[in-house]
Amino acid sequence: MASSRADLVVLAGSSHPDLARAIAIRLGAPLVRRTVDRFPDGELRVRIEDDLRGRDVFLVQSICAPVGDHLLELLLLSDACRRSGAARVTGVLPYLGYARQERRDEPGIPLGARVVADALSRALDRAVVVDLHSAAVEGFFSIPVEQVNAVAQMADAVRADATNAVVVSPDLGAVKRAERFARLLGLPVAIVHKARVSGSEVSVSGVVGDVAGKAVIVFDDIISTAGTVEAAVGAVLQAGALREVTICATHGLFVGPAARRMQTLPLKRVVVTDSLPRAANAPEATEIVSLAGLLADTVQRLGGGD
Repeated sequence: MASSRADLVVLAGSSHPDLARAIAIRLGAPLVRRTVDRFPDGELRVRIEDDLRGRDVFLVQSICAPVGDHLLELLLLSDACRRSGAARVTGVLPYLGYARQERRDEPGIPLGARVVADALSRALDRAVVVDLHSAAVEGFFSIPVEQVNAVAQMADAVRADATNAVVVSPDLGAVKRAERFARLLGLPVAIVHKARVSGSEVSVSGVVGDVAGKAVIVFDDIISTAGTVEAAVGAVLQAGALREVTICATHGLFVGPAARRMQTLPLKRVVVTDSLPRAANAPEATEIVSLAGLLADTVQRLGGGD
């Protein structure tokens, strides 16, 4: 079912209303009025204040901390939209929590990404996601998923640093992403061999590629506790890289020991997108690349019935 521009509306969840507002402004689309609060016993209470009959609703919600609350809020908002007569509800999920739980590497643990994808597939007609941690996660959904890639926007943001530099993939899982990023900048790639010790600790066995005498641009999808970044930077410095380090990642969580770890690194710039609100303990050198234009273009295309 195709929708007209007049049918398209943007609904902001509470996790990242500033990004939702920026998307709506770029689209020239109205923001749906809604209320999100709690009952006295702590249960979430949502209410749609506008008439959504026949509307094509784009519900913007990053599934970030508190992850459970924001996920449940999205499910409740989507149900409220359907019961208000919305023709279609698309979840715009700039950051998808639980996407790193995409495989079972030991007995007794759940496939968290699949559980979340199942819940979202029942609540939504379609989803838009940004730079999933693993491409396999898209296959967990039973609804159409539009994966948006922010690599070009990130490359543009650091192009001025691309002289005498090398792009560093901090582990084998990030190699394809780093190679695409490096091609856009015309730079070589080096790879750090990493083994994860725990959820916040990693060890490094070596660096493949020439980093000696060069500035480095470490490129990954997520900075969480910064354990991977810390280990990768330590490895390339030991291999002779210059103490001019730029860190790029689509999603900047900066949780736990991230601030302490990154304070010890010779950081020139830290570049992340606004897939999440700026973290309170993000490094001072952090710069934000907006996803509003990229997501607005995707919404406009999908709103035309693609």
